[in-house]
Amino acid sequence: MNMPENTSGRLWIELGGDFWGSEALSLAERLPLSELASAKWVVLSLGKVRCIDEAGLAMLVRLYSHLRVRGSRLQLVDVPVAVQELLERVGFTRLVSCENGAVGELAHHTITLGTRVET
Repeated sequence: MNMPENTSGRLWIELGGDFWGSEALSLAERLPLSELASAKWVVLSLGKVRCIDEAGLAMLVRLYSHLRVRGSRLQLVDVPVAVQELLERVGFTRLVSCENGAVGELAHHTITLGTRVET
């Protein structure tokens, strides 16, 4: 799926760390709702996600559904191989474009979610 040239109405969200359990479930509370409401295209970077479980997958489906109802699109970029394999197994990649390579020049907001400090 090609990205339109115009960056207006586009939101870049970068997830990092472990996208599972309560951390994944907190995503809905941490999204920038005002920017999300006006976004026609949401680019979700998963390049820093180390692992994902059912809760993380459920939040991706919830975000996809929310955007679709509003007529907006979701694109995943920089998806780690293990995460991509899970998304393919459950069929999520048939709904959402997953591409490698940063499209940072197209983003107008960057929000890092789900990071943890390593000890």
